[in-house]
Amino acid sequence: MSGRNQFAQGIGAVRQQFDRVHHRLGSSPIILFFLGGLTLVLWASASVVQIQTSEYLALGNANRVAGVAWQILIQPWLMISGQAPIALVTSWVYAWVVELVTLVFAFALSVAVAKIAVVNPFIAKVFVVAGALLIILNGWADYSSSPGQNQLVQILIAVAIGGIVVVGLPLGIGLIEKGFEEI
Repeated sequence: MSGRNQFAQGIGAVRQQFDRVHHRLGSSPIILFFLGGLTLVLWASASVVQIQTSEYLALGNANRVAGVAWQILIQPWLMISGQAPIALVTSWVYAWVVELVTLVFAFALSVAVAKIAVVNPFIAKVFVVAGALLIILNGWADYSSSPGQNQLVQILIAVAIGGIVVVGLPLGIGLIEKGFEEI
């Protein structure tokens, strides 16, 4: 065998070994659990930030988000129990409706459209168009409330937040589910 042939066989063996290790890493339950958990934490954080930016948009504030305000998660309870400040209720409802529509689009759009269409097919079409417009407008809220003066950075922040909010929950759950399958 020539030296060139041996070298090619050696490279082929290294590639096969790399493929086996890479496949094992990609299906490692520990890695999948870690990535799924991290995705869910980032999804929750981005969802809270997105609710904040929607509130700012509804209130007409030019505020910049400076942190994740976890107390936003008690807003639905405050509204239901009548403890919410009257001046903020409309912006809170708007922000939570946008978040709900985003989750419906991410998880169950076909089911939602089918169920609405049973009652009224026209309203089902309007729901899709109006929901898409709300999500796009929410992207503007994310952009305008993002820190920094550089427009490119603000666009990247808005895309990252919007992207993880839309796909983070199904992605995180899917990664954890795959981790259980690999055990």
